[in-house]
Amino acid sequence: MGELADKSERLIQAYNAKDFGAMAELIAPDIDFAHFNRNFVLNSRDGLIEVLQGFAASYVPDRRFEDAEMVLEVGDTVIRQAWYVGTAAVDLPGFGAAGESFRLKFCSFMRFGPDGLLVEWKDFG
Repeated sequence: MGELADKSERLIQAYNAKDFGAMAELIAPDIDFAHFNRNFVLNSRDGLIEVLQGFAASYVPDRRFEDAEMVLEVGDTVIRQAWYVGTAAVDLPGFGAAGESFRLKFCSFMRFGPDGLLVEWKDFG
């Protein structure tokens, strides 16, 4: 695995561990984030971390990415395919009703800047 693929894995491990401080250290302040299929767009690291913390605390406390099925490093971009799993604590359209488990295939595109920070993150799935 290449250096950027390792960084993307550290980011996902921090996400799974709910270590939002470690995540923030890997993300540029003006991150270009979008989750297509969910109409969710942000361009602020602090805003993204706040949303992720709220999602983990209130909506899907057990959410996590499973081990990646595919990781491809191309230039400054890592493409990662993995299952995103959890149990909805409340009714969440596109995920499930309260108490239902879900398993969604995600494809993430993570682009890193010259300083090694994540500058763009696009999720599909």
